[in-house]
Amino acid sequence: MEKYVLLRGKVTGKWYDFDRKAHYHIIVAVKEDENNIKEYDISINIGSVLENSDEFYSSNLQVYYDNNYTYNNKILKEMLLQKPGVTAGRKNLNLDYLRMELFPHEKMKLMKGLDREEVFLTEILERHVLEALNNDINEIFVFGRLYDNKKGIHDIHMNQASTGRYRSSDAPYSDGGVFFYNSESKTWAAIFIAFTSQNLCAGKNKHD
Repeated sequence: MEKYVLLRGKVTGKWYDFDRKAHYHIIVAVKEDENNIKEYDISINIGSVLENSDEFYSSNLQVYYDNNYTYNNKILKEMLLQKPGVTAGRKNLNLDYLRMELFPHEKMKLMKGLDREEVFLTEILERHVLEALNNDINEIFVFGRLYDNKKGIHDIHMNQASTGRYRSSDAPYSDGGVFFYNSESKTWAAIFIAFTSQNLCAGKNKHD
């Protein structure tokens, strides 16, 4: 299984793909030394495109979004202790939607990746990405799985209580999440994502 990590860096770009699995991509830069900057591609699922068709199907998601997140200060403090770049997930530096008090589950909203009539995940991401883009006072923190080529991160959503073929990749303390931090105001925005097929009421011990 790919390595579960935290990435800390600066937002320098964005793009979209609308292949069979559609994603919103955030480009995150990390200054490794005085002469080298490494970029990572952050891939967030927003939908699917039907095979042999151009028709786009938005993912049906459960999303908890807070633009002034303070619900779990312990994880926020721990993230700020990490250096920019990739850090392996470990005890006290991970996310688990079922076992940790990260957010009130009952306040998650059913949300499409893309939707013209309702607030949708892409709109929320776009708002914070544009605010953070090439802005020295803003940073992004992302929990997810590092690609084998170490060039990006995906699975930035709940990674347990899955069904069908995805169940084999279930793992406790390995859930994804996106945080935007403003160092001037000392405020956080947080986004937690789960698919509607994932059971947030699975219970603490169901997948231990």
